[in-house]
Amino acid sequence: MSNKHKLLAKNRRVVKSVEIDGVKVDIIKPTMGDRLRLIEQARVAGEMTETNEPTGDRAGARMLARIAVCVMHDAETRRPMFAVNDLDELLDEAWLEDLATDLTSVFNVSEESMRGK
Repeated sequence: MSNKHKLLAKNRRVVKSVEIDGVKVDIIKPTMGDRLRLIEQARVAGEMTETNEPTGDRAGARMLARIAVCVMHDAETRRPMFAVNDLDELLDEAWLEDLATDLTSVFNVSEESMRGK
């Protein structure tokens, strides 16, 4: 494997490990590319303004779910726990709000901005 491929295959840095209902989850540091893709997806969905603010309460909640999709990985497999098609389902999970501070801090946004405050 070339040095280039070694760098491109490097695992993401785990910022925090948590346990949710007996499931071990790693919260990883997203890359710049991860952040840009997430913001672009939210803008296309009409959930984020050009100044990176949620367009409303539901949009802020969906942004939190998008961040969860981006940064939550299975601690054993190191693979993402969720996909974008899980957004609506994630909104119904109580633990999502419980982890809001951890998720938004690793993504470098404030929990308050996701709530429109």
